[in-house]
Amino acid sequence: MSEWWLWSYVILCAATLLLFIRWSRNPKGLPQSEYRGVFVILAWSAIWHVVAALGASRPNTVDHITDWSHYADWIVTAPLLVFSLVLTATHAIAEKRLGLVAALIVPTFPMVIAGPVAEAMKSTAARFTIYGIGVAALALVLGLIWGPLRADAERQPAPMAAHFIVVALLLSVLWLAFPLVWILGPPGVEIVDEQTSTILFVVLSALMKVGWSIVDVGRLRAMSDRGQLAVA
Repeated sequence: MSEWWLWSYVILCAATLLLFIRWSRNPKGLPQSEYRGVFVILAWSAIWHVVAALGASRPNTVDHITDWSHYADWIVTAPLLVFSLVLTATHAIAEKRLGLVAALIVPTFPMVIAGPVAEAMKSTAARFTIYGIGVAALALVLGLIWGPLRADAERQPAPMAAHFIVVALLLSVLWLAFPLVWILGPPGVEIVDEQTSTILFVVLSALMKVGWSIVDVGRLRAMSDRGQLAVA
């Protein structure tokens, strides 16, 4: 059953990719980097969900089966999602704070890597310690989003600042759901079985990579139509 969800996600990514290709031909004041980032997010994520659907990412370990396709997906798409949010927060600001961009992106790597490393730990204590490190990295990213990045976004015109709050809140809630599913699943306390956790990860990926991208770029394009999209 989980394979059906995986293939459905791949089809959804392909359809959304076609939508963004169409949008990119009439960017409505948005930089092409905004569209290209989504192209990579969708294509890369779809590739790894194909790998998962074919069962090629599930080597048997001593204690359980580790599906590393989710992590191969996220090691690339997590920093790109952060970068997309940065573009939204600073669209109308000429001076970009590269240090803040780096500070936001760098923690996404230990945040993702903590997942497979924790799954590889035979010791329960070690597994939860590594998991905690990943959660701490996520907390750092969220702290920077709602601290300095939000402050930058509020320097933009009111409609754009309000849009940032909407998409940042949506991204934050979805991001927090991932470690929750992980800890409830087989690597954690095993309240949720393997098939259910796979389906939940697919649904969350669809909401974040497809849904969030459409909300972010779609709302910006609508603001452009209303003459509310300021350009630096």
